[in-house]
Amino acid sequence: MDKVHASWFLVTLVAFGASAETVDLPEYLHVCHREDPKLTECMKESIETLRPYLARGIPELDIPSIDPIHLGDLIVAESVPGQGVSISAKDIKAYGPSNFKLKKLNVIEYGKIYSFELELPHLYVEGRYVVDGRILLLPVKGSGKFTGNFTQGIGSVRIKGDRKRINGKDHLSLAKLDIKIRVSDGRIKLENLFGGDRVLGEIINETINQNFNLLSTELIPLIEKALQRIFKRTGNKILERFPEEVLFP
Repeated sequence: MDKVHASWFLVTLVAFGASAETVDLPEYLHVCHREDPKLTECMKESIETLRPYLARGIPELDIPSIDPIHLGDLIVAESVPGQGVSISAKDIKAYGPSNFKLKKLNVIEYGKIYSFELELPHLYVEGRYVVDGRILLLPVKGSGKFTGNFTQGIGSVRIKGDRKRINGKDHLSLAKLDIKIRVSDGRIKLENLFGGDRVLGEIINETINQNFNLLSTELIPLIEKALQRIFKRTGNKILERFPEEVLFP
């Protein structure tokens, strides 16, 4: 697929903290100290500790599950160039973000700026579609369920924090979050084309997938934006709850 999302500034925000003597942090918020000579390794372990909780959500911290992620709607004006066909999709969900594998982590400025790279082995997307137009001179008009499988994804994430005062204490806030995702391969399938005709349906799906890069260019930014929105909101909730001296000792 094309360049883009992936998940995970939240992990760094909640995974590194400190002083259990002043604040009773939940067991899944494994903390690291900035002077630790093995800081990067500690942070990676923290991420692995937190990952299964992100998969199912953490209600007490108001963190929703990242499996699935609701992406909203999408309209591709000319899904197959030169064929005069458009595809719109609604209620799109993406499964698989919680299976990420941390590949690289760079502490640019502890507690403030991080960058990291994640491997996303498999993203599965589903939703409802409406198609209208012509492909290979055949009129194509219909609606139904669609699925998409995207493999070998890489998510590049960069986060930048800011500082503000809450009840007389310094708290960090998430000022900026950028996620870009690129995937190597994938396929999309539209079900129930031509009233369920298997042969014609396979022909049309194959033609659409020959232009997979165009479709992915439209779909991947939805995943990026959804992840950015979800993690910025939940990350700031955590940062507002715990002072900087606790999360970033």
